[in-house]
Amino acid sequence: MFYFLSKTLFYLLTPAGWVFFALIGAVFLRNHPWKQRFMITALALFWLLGNGPLVNEVMRVWEVETPVLPLKTTTKSPSVAVILTGGMINGLYKPTPIRPVFSTEADRAGQALWLYKTGRVRKIMISGGQGNLAFQAPGEVDEGQMIRIFLETAGVPGTDILLENKSKNTHENAQFSALMLRQNLQTGTCVLVTSAWHMRRARACFQKQGITVVPWPAAQLSERRATAPGAYLLPSEKAFHDAHLLFRELVGYATYWVVGYLD
Repeated sequence: MFYFLSKTLFYLLTPAGWVFFALIGAVFLRNHPWKQRFMITALALFWLLGNGPLVNEVMRVWEVETPVLPLKTTTKSPSVAVILTGGMINGLYKPTPIRPVFSTEADRAGQALWLYKTGRVRKIMISGGQGNLAFQAPGEVDEGQMIRIFLETAGVPGTDILLENKSKNTHENAQFSALMLRQNLQTGTCVLVTSAWHMRRARACFQKQGITVVPWPAAQLSERRATAPGAYLLPSEKAFHDAHLLFRELVGYATYWVVGYLD
């Protein structure tokens, strides 16, 4: 039930949901005094949430910075990178021949590969199963398996790759990964690889499970500060997308805190 609500009701608390329902109100209240208010609200929300510099500043604060890791693993440093799946593979497209077709969050896989190739970790765990709802189209390919294929093709031995494919959300990522870390690798530490905007919630979930985490954020959305005047005046598609993603993540973080998935 929690998984269902997290994927549906969250839309009502996102910028896209606010603009959508403001426009719906304007359409149905044709001759009502509130019609103009709904239209102004929708326009103001779209401009504010599409303001690139403003959204970028908030994103710069929220995203977790990349730490400095030693050149090689030591007895005190984490020896395994845990990648959280989600958005790395275009799961609705079935390529022929079967091969990884990357999507927006594919940098997670690239960062984990870089950590392994530079000797900063010795193992890679891929965490995440298929989490489609009953009314959603099922994925044509398994993201975890596709990332495994990519890593093996890039030269990572299969013996150095572990696949945790039971989890359907960030809480379960932490829960099942922590179990595998302790049972399969006899460790309570890891380098956690996920998108920068998602790292705060993911890190807190792993810490709740007693895992010591070194965050390794990927797929950063924040950018250098804009200098062009037009960036402050005209809404942009990227800013609106980033604002939508950020608000959804903030709601997710708050919800996880309320239900006790993180401290």
